[in-house]
Amino acid sequence: MHMGPLINLPSNIANSDPEAKKRQKEVGAQHIEATEKKQPEEKRLTKGEKAKLIEERKQKRQEDKLHKQAMKDQLAKKKEKDKKIQQWESGKFALECITAEIDKSVAESPIGGCLLSSLSEKGLSYKLTENLVKGSILWKMDIPDDIAQALFSQSDDCDMKQPSVSNVPYISFVLQAQEFCDLISNGTFFPHVQEVRKKYPTFTICYITNKLMNHINKREQSQYKNNSTTWQRPPVEEVLCKLATHYTNVHSRQCIDEAEVAEHLVGLTSNLAKCKFRKPLTWLSVHANGAIISKGFVDKNLAKKDTWLKALIAIPDIQPRYAMAIKKKYPCMRSLLNEYMDSSKTVLEKELLLSDLKWEDRLGEEAKRLGNKCSRRVYRMLMAQDGDLDAEDP
Repeated sequence: MHMGPLINLPSNIANSDPEAKKRQKEVGAQHIEATEKKQPEEKRLTKGEKAKLIEERKQKRQEDKLHKQAMKDQLAKKKEKDKKIQQWESGKFALECITAEIDKSVAESPIGGCLLSSLSEKGLSYKLTENLVKGSILWKMDIPDDIAQALFSQSDDCDMKQPSVSNVPYISFVLQAQEFCDLISNGTFFPHVQEVRKKYPTFTICYITNKLMNHINKREQSQYKNNSTTWQRPPVEEVLCKLATHYTNVHSRQCIDEAEVAEHLVGLTSNLAKCKFRKPLTWLSVHANGAIISKGFVDKNLAKKDTWLKALIAIPDIQPRYAMAIKKKYPCMRSLLNEYMDSSKTVLEKELLLSDLKWEDRLGEEAKRLGNKCSRRVYRMLMAQDGDLDAEDP
Protein backbone atom coordinates (compact mmCIF):
# COMPACT_ATOMS: atom_id res chain seq x y z
CA MET A 1 0.00 0.00 0.00
CA HIS A 2 1.48 3.33 -0.99
CA MET A 3 1.19 6.30 1.40
CA GLY A 4 1.95 9.88 0.47
CA PRO A 5 3.73 12.54 2.63
CA LEU A 6 2.07 13.67 5.81
CA ILE A 7 0.54 17.11 5.79
CA ASN A 8 1.13 19.68 8.68
CA LEU A 9 -2.43 20.62 9.32
CA PRO A 10 -1.93 23.56 11.76
CA SER A 11 0.62 25.26 9.60
CA ASN A 12 -1.42 24.55 6.57
CA ILE A 13 -4.53 25.93 8.25
CA ALA A 14 -2.56 28.99 9.45
CA ASN A 15 -1.34 29.55 5.94
CA SER A 16 -4.73 29.06 4.46
CA ASP A 17 -6.73 31.02 7.17
CA PRO A 18 -5.86 34.77 7.40
CA GLU A 19 -7.77 35.15 10.69
CA ALA A 20 -5.75 32.45 12.37
CA LYS A 21 -2.56 34.03 11.15
CA LYS A 22 -3.68 37.38 12.55
CA ARG A 23 -4.47 35.87 15.93
CA GLN A 24 -1.08 34.18 16.02
CA LYS A 25 0.63 37.50 15.36
CA GLU A 26 -1.36 39.15 18.16
CA VAL A 27 -0.39 36.41 20.62
CA GLY A 28 3.27 36.77 19.62
CA ALA A 29 3.08 40.52 20.03
CA GLN A 30 1.52 40.18 23.47
CA HIS A 31 4.21 37.73 24.49
CA ILE A 32 6.97 40.08 23.31
CA GLU A 33 5.31 42.99 25.10
CA ALA A 34 5.01 40.98 28.34
CA THR A 35 8.67 39.96 28.07
CA GLU A 36 9.76 43.58 27.55
CA LYS A 37 7.74 44.69 30.58
CA LYS A 38 9.20 41.90 32.72
CA GLN A 39 12.85 42.66 31.94
CA PRO A 40 12.93 46.20 33.46
CA GLU A 41 11.13 44.87 36.54
CA GLU A 42 13.80 42.18 36.97
CA LYS A 43 16.51 44.82 36.49
CA ARG A 44 14.94 47.03 39.17
CA LEU A 45 14.88 44.11 41.66
CA THR A 46 18.52 43.36 40.98
CA LYS A 47 19.49 46.96 41.61
CA GLY A 48 17.57 46.90 44.93
CA GLU A 49 19.36 43.76 45.97
CA LYS A 50 22.69 45.30 45.03
CA ALA A 51 21.91 48.42 47.04
CA LYS A 52 20.92 46.27 49.99
CA LEU A 53 24.11 44.23 49.67
CA ILE A 54 26.20 47.41 49.51
CA GLU A 55 24.45 48.71 52.62
CA GLU A 56 25.08 45.45 54.46
CA ARG A 57 28.76 45.52 53.53
CA LYS A 58 29.03 49.12 54.60
CA GLN A 59 27.39 48.33 57.92
CA LYS A 60 29.69 45.35 58.43
CA ARG A 61 32.77 47.48 57.71
CA GLN A 62 31.50 50.02 60.22
CA GLU A 63 30.96 47.30 62.83
CA ASP A 64 34.44 45.88 62.18
CA LYS A 65 35.91 49.36 62.51
CA LEU A 66 34.08 49.92 65.80
CA HIS A 67 35.17 46.49 67.05
CA LYS A 68 38.80 47.20 66.18
CA GLN A 69 38.60 50.58 67.88
CA ALA A 70 37.06 48.97 70.97
CA MET A 71 39.83 46.34 71.05
CA LYS A 72 42.42 49.08 70.60
CA ASP A 73 40.90 51.10 73.46
CA GLN A 74 40.74 48.00 75.64
CA LEU A 75 44.39 47.20 74.92
CA ALA A 76 45.39 50.78 75.69
CA LYS A 77 43.48 50.63 79.00
CA LYS A 78 45.17 47.33 79.86
CA LYS A 79 48.61 48.77 79.09
CA GLU A 80 47.83 51.83 81.17
CA LYS A 81 46.62 49.65 84.06
CA ASP A 82 49.70 47.40 83.81
CA LYS A 83 51.92 50.45 83.84
CA LYS A 84 50.10 51.81 86.88
CA ILE A 85 50.40 48.46 88.65
CA GLN A 86 54.13 48.41 87.91
CA GLN A 87 54.42 51.90 89.39
CA TRP A 88 52.57 50.73 92.49
CA GLU A 89 54.82 47.66 92.72
CA SER A 90 57.88 49.88 92.57
CA GLY A 91 56.51 51.88 95.52
CA LYS A 92 56.08 55.10 93.57
CA PHE A 93 52.71 55.83 95.19
CA ALA A 94 53.53 54.24 98.54
CA LEU A 95 53.85 57.52 100.44
CA GLU A 96 50.53 58.74 99.07
CA CYS A 97 48.48 55.86 100.48
CA ILE A 98 49.78 55.64 104.07
CA THR A 99 48.19 57.52 106.96
CA ALA A 100 49.60 57.83 110.46
CA GLU A 101 46.92 57.60 113.15
CA ILE A 102 48.36 59.61 116.02
CA ASP A 103 46.79 59.48 119.45
CA LYS A 104 45.70 62.91 120.69
CA SER A 105 47.85 62.58 123.80
CA VAL A 106 50.94 62.42 121.55
CA ALA A 107 49.83 65.51 119.62
CA GLU A 108 49.37 67.39 122.89
CA SER A 109 52.79 66.39 124.22
CA PRO A 110 56.01 68.42 123.65
CA ILE A 111 56.77 66.26 120.61
CA GLY A 112 53.39 66.90 118.95
CA GLY A 113 54.08 70.17 117.14
CA CYS A 114 57.46 69.08 115.75
CA LEU A 115 56.07 65.71 114.63
CA LEU A 116 53.02 67.11 112.82
CA SER A 117 55.04 69.78 111.04
CA SER A 118 57.66 67.22 109.93
CA LEU A 119 54.97 64.94 108.51
CA SER A 120 53.40 67.86 106.65
CA GLU A 121 56.74 68.93 105.19
CA LYS A 122 57.32 65.45 103.79
CA GLY A 123 53.80 65.31 102.34
CA LEU A 124 52.74 62.42 104.60
CA SER A 125 49.14 62.11 105.75
CA TYR A 126 48.20 61.88 109.42
CA LYS A 127 45.03 61.81 111.48
CA LEU A 128 44.50 62.67 115.15
CA THR A 129 42.48 59.91 116.79
CA GLU A 130 41.78 58.29 120.14
CA ASN A 131 43.59 54.98 119.77
CA LEU A 132 42.79 51.86 121.73
CA VAL A 133 46.02 52.28 123.72
CA LYS A 134 46.87 55.75 124.94
CA GLY A 135 50.01 57.36 123.56
CA SER A 136 50.25 55.05 120.54
CA ILE A 137 50.77 55.69 116.84
CA LEU A 138 49.30 53.34 114.23
CA TRP A 139 49.44 53.30 110.43
CA LYS A 140 46.95 52.42 107.71
CA MET A 141 47.39 51.83 104.00
CA ASP A 142 44.65 52.90 101.57
CA ILE A 143 45.14 51.20 98.19
CA PRO A 144 42.54 51.31 95.35
CA ASP A 145 40.51 48.10 95.12
CA ASP A 146 41.57 47.17 91.58
CA ILE A 147 45.23 47.83 92.35
CA ALA A 148 45.06 45.87 95.61
CA GLN A 149 43.46 42.90 93.85
CA ALA A 150 46.11 42.94 91.12
CA LEU A 151 49.03 43.39 93.54
CA PHE A 152 48.08 40.58 95.89
CA SER A 153 46.61 38.11 93.40
CA GLN A 154 49.91 36.22 93.29
CA SER A 155 50.35 36.08 97.06
CA ASP A 156 49.71 33.05 99.26
CA ASP A 157 46.39 34.53 100.34
CA CYS A 158 45.16 35.03 96.80
CA ASP A 159 41.91 33.19 97.58
CA MET A 160 41.05 35.88 100.10
CA LYS A 161 39.96 39.29 98.91
CA GLN A 162 42.57 41.82 99.89
CA PRO A 163 41.06 44.89 101.59
CA SER A 164 41.83 48.26 100.06
CA VAL A 165 42.30 49.77 103.54
CA SER A 166 44.53 47.67 105.78
CA ASN A 167 46.36 48.12 109.05
CA VAL A 168 50.13 48.11 109.04
CA PRO A 169 51.23 45.62 111.74
CA TYR A 170 53.35 48.15 113.62
CA ILE A 171 52.63 50.25 116.71
CA SER A 172 54.84 52.88 118.33
CA PHE A 173 54.74 54.67 121.68
CA VAL A 174 56.40 58.02 122.26
CA LEU A 175 57.29 58.38 125.95
CA GLN A 176 58.85 61.32 127.65
CA ALA A 177 61.77 60.48 129.93
CA GLN A 178 59.78 60.95 133.11
CA GLU A 179 56.93 58.74 131.83
CA PHE A 180 59.35 55.94 130.92
CA CYS A 181 61.12 56.15 134.28
CA ASP A 182 57.80 56.07 136.15
CA LEU A 183 56.71 52.96 134.28
CA ILE A 184 59.94 51.21 135.27
CA SER A 185 59.89 52.44 138.87
CA ASN A 186 56.27 51.37 139.36
CA GLY A 187 56.91 47.98 137.77
CA THR A 188 54.26 48.57 135.13
CA PHE A 189 56.43 48.65 132.01
CA PHE A 190 56.39 44.93 131.19
CA PRO A 191 52.67 44.62 132.05
CA HIS A 192 52.17 47.44 129.54
CA VAL A 193 54.03 45.39 126.92
CA GLN A 194 51.82 42.37 127.64
CA GLU A 195 48.67 44.49 127.42
CA VAL A 196 49.67 45.85 124.02
CA ARG A 197 50.50 42.34 122.82
CA LYS A 198 47.05 41.09 123.80
CA LYS A 199 45.34 43.86 121.87
CA TYR A 200 47.71 43.72 118.88
CA PRO A 201 49.07 40.13 118.85
CA THR A 202 50.65 40.25 115.37
CA PHE A 203 52.09 43.77 115.61
CA THR A 204 55.67 44.87 116.09
CA ILE A 205 55.98 47.20 119.09
CA CYS A 206 58.44 50.07 119.37
CA TYR A 207 59.01 52.28 122.45
CA ILE A 208 60.53 55.64 121.61
CA THR A 209 61.94 57.66 124.48
CA ASN A 210 62.77 61.36 124.41
CA LYS A 211 65.77 62.78 126.34
CA LEU A 212 65.96 59.71 128.58
CA MET A 213 69.67 59.73 129.50
CA ASN A 214 69.72 63.51 129.69
CA HIS A 215 66.86 63.39 132.20
CA ILE A 216 68.57 60.71 134.30
CA ASN A 217 71.88 62.62 134.35
CA LYS A 218 70.16 65.82 135.43
CA ARG A 219 68.31 64.08 138.24
CA GLU A 220 71.50 62.43 139.46
CA GLN A 221 73.45 65.72 139.38
CA SER A 222 70.66 67.54 141.19
CA GLN A 223 70.49 64.83 143.84
CA TYR A 224 74.27 64.95 144.26
CA LYS A 225 74.32 68.75 144.62
CA ASN A 226 71.44 68.80 147.10
CA ASN A 227 72.76 65.76 148.95
CA SER A 228 69.37 64.15 148.65
CA THR A 229 68.33 60.49 148.48
CA THR A 230 64.68 60.97 147.63
CA TRP A 231 65.07 59.81 144.04
CA GLN A 232 66.38 56.41 143.00
CA ARG A 233 67.73 55.76 139.56
CA PRO A 234 65.48 53.26 137.73
CA PRO A 235 67.19 50.20 136.18
CA VAL A 236 66.82 51.55 132.66
CA GLU A 237 69.67 49.57 131.10
CA GLU A 238 68.47 46.28 132.61
CA VAL A 239 64.95 46.84 131.30
CA LEU A 240 66.13 47.70 127.80
CA CYS A 241 68.43 44.66 127.71
CA LYS A 242 65.63 42.36 128.87
CA LEU A 243 63.38 43.88 126.23
CA ALA A 244 65.92 42.93 123.56
CA THR A 245 66.71 39.44 124.86
CA HIS A 246 63.38 38.16 126.19
CA TYR A 247 60.86 39.67 123.77
CA THR A 248 60.46 39.20 120.02
CA ASN A 249 59.22 42.02 117.80
CA VAL A 250 59.53 44.52 120.65
CA HIS A 251 62.05 47.30 120.02
CA SER A 252 63.22 50.47 121.71
CA ARG A 253 64.72 53.67 120.40
CA GLN A 254 66.34 56.47 122.41
CA CYS A 255 66.25 59.97 120.94
CA ILE A 256 68.15 62.96 122.27
CA ASP A 257 65.48 65.59 121.46
CA GLU A 258 62.11 66.23 119.80
CA ALA A 259 63.69 66.75 116.37
CA GLU A 260 65.24 63.28 116.42
CA VAL A 261 61.93 61.74 117.53
CA ALA A 262 60.12 63.43 114.65
CA GLU A 263 62.84 62.40 112.19
CA HIS A 264 62.62 58.79 113.35
CA LEU A 265 58.81 58.68 113.03
CA VAL A 266 58.88 60.30 109.58
CA GLY A 267 61.46 57.77 108.39
CA LEU A 268 59.47 54.97 109.99
CA THR A 269 56.30 56.08 108.18
CA SER A 270 58.14 56.18 104.86
CA ASN A 271 59.71 52.74 105.32
CA LEU A 272 56.46 51.13 106.47
CA ALA A 273 54.79 52.42 103.30
CA LYS A 274 57.53 51.19 100.96
CA CYS A 275 58.03 47.78 102.56
CA LYS A 276 54.45 46.89 101.61
CA PHE A 277 55.52 46.86 97.96
CA ARG A 278 59.07 45.62 98.45
CA LYS A 279 59.81 42.23 96.94
CA PRO A 280 60.18 39.57 99.66
CA LEU A 281 63.72 38.41 100.30
CA THR A 282 64.67 34.82 99.54
CA TRP A 283 67.44 32.66 100.95
CA LEU A 284 69.58 33.78 98.01
CA SER A 285 68.98 37.49 98.55
CA VAL A 286 72.41 38.74 99.58
CA HIS A 287 73.97 42.03 100.60
CA ALA A 288 71.19 44.50 99.82
CA ASN A 289 70.65 43.37 96.23
CA GLY A 290 74.28 43.53 95.18
CA ALA A 291 75.18 46.84 96.82
CA ILE A 292 78.54 45.32 97.80
CA ILE A 293 79.64 45.15 94.16
CA SER A 294 82.48 47.59 93.52
CA LYS A 295 81.70 50.60 91.35
CA GLY A 296 84.68 49.96 89.08
CA PHE A 297 83.44 46.53 88.04
CA VAL A 298 82.70 46.53 84.29
CA ASP A 299 79.82 44.02 84.43
CA LYS A 300 78.15 45.56 87.47
CA ASN A 301 74.66 45.59 85.90
CA LEU A 302 75.02 41.93 84.90
CA ALA A 303 76.09 41.01 88.42
CA LYS A 304 73.09 42.76 89.95
CA LYS A 305 70.67 40.81 87.75
CA ASP A 306 72.35 37.41 88.19
CA THR A 307 71.60 35.71 91.52
CA TRP A 308 74.47 33.24 91.16
CA LEU A 309 76.97 36.06 90.65
CA LYS A 310 75.59 37.98 93.62
CA ALA A 311 75.88 34.90 95.82
CA LEU A 312 79.53 34.40 94.79
CA ILE A 313 80.44 38.06 95.27
CA ALA A 314 78.83 37.98 98.72
CA ILE A 315 81.46 35.48 99.86
CA PRO A 316 84.20 37.44 101.70
CA ASP A 317 87.34 38.13 99.65
CA ILE A 318 85.73 36.83 96.43
CA GLN A 319 86.17 39.70 94.01
CA PRO A 320 83.72 40.19 91.10
CA ARG A 321 86.30 39.12 88.54
CA TYR A 322 86.80 35.85 90.44
CA ALA A 323 83.04 35.30 90.46
CA MET A 324 82.90 35.88 86.68
CA ALA A 325 85.61 33.26 86.14
CA ILE A 326 83.68 30.74 88.26
CA LYS A 327 80.41 31.49 86.47
CA LYS A 328 82.08 31.01 83.09
CA LYS A 329 83.09 27.46 84.09
CA TYR A 330 79.98 26.70 86.19
CA PRO A 331 76.99 28.72 84.86
CA CYS A 332 74.79 28.00 87.88
CA MET A 333 75.06 26.92 91.49
CA ARG A 334 73.67 23.48 90.66
CA SER A 335 76.52 22.73 88.23
CA LEU A 336 79.14 23.55 90.89
CA LEU A 337 77.31 21.68 93.65
CA ASN A 338 77.18 18.58 91.43
CA GLU A 339 80.98 18.61 91.41
CA TYR A 340 81.15 19.24 95.15
CA MET A 341 78.79 16.34 95.87
CA ASP A 342 80.64 13.88 93.63
CA SER A 343 81.51 10.95 95.90
CA SER A 344 84.42 9.89 93.69
CA LYS A 345 86.39 13.05 94.57
CA THR A 346 88.22 13.62 97.84
CA VAL A 347 87.61 16.66 100.01
CA LEU A 348 91.01 18.06 99.06
CA GLU A 349 90.21 17.74 95.35
CA LYS A 350 86.92 19.54 95.87
CA GLU A 351 88.59 22.33 97.85
CA LEU A 352 91.11 22.91 95.06
CA LEU A 353 88.60 22.45 92.22
CA LEU A 354 88.56 26.15 91.29
CA SER A 355 92.21 26.94 91.95
CA ASP A 356 93.33 26.59 88.29
CA LEU A 357 90.60 28.82 86.87
CA LYS A 358 91.91 32.10 85.48
CA TRP A 359 90.13 35.43 85.72
CA GLU A 360 90.03 37.83 82.79
CA ASP A 361 91.27 41.40 82.77
CA ARG A 362 89.43 44.36 81.22
CA LEU A 363 90.73 43.44 77.76
CA GLY A 364 89.25 39.96 78.04
CA GLU A 365 92.62 38.26 78.31
CA GLU A 366 93.30 35.54 80.89
CA ALA A 367 95.34 36.74 83.84
CA LYS A 368 96.27 34.98 87.10
CA ARG A 369 94.80 31.85 88.65
CA LEU A 370 92.16 32.05 91.36
CA GLY A 371 94.46 30.12 93.67
CA ASN A 372 93.95 27.66 96.49
CA LYS A 373 92.75 30.24 99.01
CA CYS A 374 89.87 31.44 96.83
CA SER A 375 88.89 27.91 95.80
CA ARG A 376 88.91 26.66 99.38
CA ARG A 377 86.83 29.62 100.58
CA VAL A 378 84.09 29.03 97.98
CA TYR A 379 83.92 25.33 98.78
CA ARG A 380 83.70 25.83 102.53
CA MET A 381 81.09 28.57 102.27
CA LEU A 382 78.80 26.50 100.02
CA MET A 383 79.34 23.13 101.73
CA ALA A 384 79.82 24.28 105.34
CA GLN A 385 78.68 21.83 108.01
CA ASP A 386 80.56 23.34 110.94
CA GLY A 387 79.87 27.04 111.56
CA ASP A 388 82.97 27.38 113.75
CA LEU A 389 85.36 26.24 111.02
CA ASP A 390 87.40 29.08 109.58
CA ALA A 391 87.63 29.26 105.82
CA GLU A 392 91.41 29.57 106.01
CA ASP A 393 92.02 26.64 108.35
CA PRO A 394 94.00 23.79 106.81
